Amino acid sequence: MLGSRRRTIDDTYAEMLAELPTELRAEGRDLPHRLGLAGPLGSWEDFILMAPNRDLPRYAAEDPRRPGQQLLAEDAVDSYLRAHHYAGIFGLIADRLADGQVPRSRGLVRLRDRALESWTLTLSVATGSPHRARALVASALRSLRWGNAQERLALARAKKHGSGTLSTSKYVALTCAKLRWFGTGAHAMLLTLGDRRRAQALQLAYDLFSVSLQLIDDAIDDEPDRIQRGMSFPDALGAPPGALLATAPKLAGSAARIALRAGFRDLGQWLSHFTRTIDGWAIPGDPLKNAFGAHKLLGAMEELLDG
Repeated sequence: MLGSRRRTIDDTYAEMLAELPTELRAEGRDLPHRLGLAGPLGSWEDFILMAPNRDLPRYAAEDPRRPGQQLLAEDAVDSYLRAHHYAGIFGLIADRLADGQVPRSRGLVRLRDRALESWTLTLSVATGSPHRARALVASALRSLRWGNAQERLALARAKKHGSGTLSTSKYVALTCAKLRWFGTGAHAMLLTLGDRRRAQALQLAYDLFSVSLQLIDDAIDDEPDRIQRGMSFPDALGAPPGALLATAPKLAGSAARIALRAGFRDLGQWLSHFTRTIDGWAIPGDPLKNAFGAHKLLGAMEELLDG
């Protein structure tokens, strides 16, 4: 369904650069590298590797009555893709600035703000409703601020009071909140089409997929986070890193089932393949401790799981 020549995030970023003042264009030319996302000659898509993260609006546009066909014309889908890409560019700059992973500079702040303006504008064009676009972007930004703040508080609390002080439900809530901005364009598309039921299903599937990716990242970053931040998320949750890795396929599998039942065949098939891939990984650590930890994590996530 995605076709042989897809719009990439780097295509969209090149359009944004072309519209910038000369001095800001120079500042943004090697931005993925400056943000630590790619090598010196790298691109946005060297970091954003997962197809749903790159192309979620195109998956959302699939016609449930004609699998493989789109509900919208190609130029309409392209408008939503541009908005989706600007959201990603904004979110990654904002994330690096918020975490202090790059030095804050006037140029980076201007690039972040320009990406936000482009996100809002392109979503207004795509939906045909500036009011809806502004409301959805504002909601995403509120979620992002809340999620980032709760993440900092959770790690600080765990560092002060010890392992196991972060509840699984809070971990899921803050993860969904800080990542939901990337699903805004696809969500907006389905709302604009008047299909609130499928919009909600897509949001839930994407939330579950996002949490599964975050579990993997937090498990992999366990030791670096202990060194750099004094606390890791496995520690905060009171679970070994292997338990997080064992939990991730369960959430991805639930995301696949939700997507397939809601008529997102291509997305569901991609998520099913992703689930099989990560379910086949060798998980380090004590198998019994990992299984027990995963059981506890999954038990606390029951309200999100789809059987």
